[in-house]
Amino acid sequence: KAEHHKVAQDFMSADDIEYGYCTEFMVKFDQEKLKQTPFDEATYRHHLSEHGDSLLVVSDQEVVKVHIHTEHPGDVMTYSQKYGDLINIDIENMREQHSTIVASQKQPTKKATYGIITFALGTGIKKLFESIGANIVLEGGQTMNPSTKDISDAIQEAYAEKIIILPNNKNIVMAAEQAAKLATEDVIVVPTATIPQGISALLSFHPEMDLTENEIQMTEAMGYVKTGQVTYAVRDTEMNHLFIKKGQFMGIADGKITCCHDDREETLKKLIADLIDEDVEILTILYGEDVTEKSLNQVVTHIEESYPDIEIETHAGEQPIYSYILSVE
Repeated sequence: KAEHHKVAQDFMSADDIEYGYCTEFMVKFDQEKLKQTPFDEATYRHHLSEHGDSLLVVSDQEVVKVHIHTEHPGDVMTYSQKYGDLINIDIENMREQHSTIVASQKQPTKKATYGIITFALGTGIKKLFESIGANIVLEGGQTMNPSTKDISDAIQEAYAEKIIILPNNKNIVMAAEQAAKLATEDVIVVPTATIPQGISALLSFHPEMDLTENEIQMTEAMGYVKTGQVTYAVRDTEMNHLFIKKGQFMGIADGKITCCHDDREETLKKLIADLIDEDVEILTILYGEDVTEKSLNQVVTHIEESYPDIEIETHAGEQPIYSYILSVE
């Protein structure tokens, strides 16, 4: 019988937690307020540091994002309102969670060398990541973006000496980098922005390499793949000289809308034409939960006839929102 692995929670009680609330929020800057109280990140960070620990502050021209463990989250947020409006507030009671962690902790006695955490929507894509080496696949992408705490919890769950995080979405990168800074383990974030980039990076991982070598190799690998996505427009929009009506399908090539059409599969064909050049050898299609076998077969037949030299792979991604996700190599 495996010995119960001792974690920090085993050696302390909930009463020992000095700062009881894991607090995350963003401040959307208000220009009128900034005229009264100019924002200086170093000064702001110093003031917040007096209210707790595990502090992270990241700011740009529009917002400042805060993570802090504090006993009085209201005081921290009230002070922050001097600079703008509070958004994306998430407060967790860490004392309440303490007993749950102690009761449920069933980790092995020895840490693994590597743990890989990645993000996906769709049970098929989740299984695909697991099959090529991901230890933990969290739900994330589109509007379902995890918090820093979610990722910190996953780092603990992975229970490894070295952790690699693949966000697969630009909106998850910041939270992943914050969790990496808070971790006591060696954690790196390979800033994958799409599912195909995440797959490409993960396939280039080598357990015999050290963390820095893997970071270099995986970052290079994500640059070798082009990403295509087919989704639908939720409103009328004009972008890249295209006028797209609400409900139409649009093709996105490496983050840019390049085509649109009333028919989903016609949109896909146009997108493939935009992505493929003479150097492409492999086209991988992850098809979504709304795609029928008949529709997929028609698309594959078209590709085989139009691009006879390209190898085609298909996987049931079962993802929402994006009918098709393409990886082009």
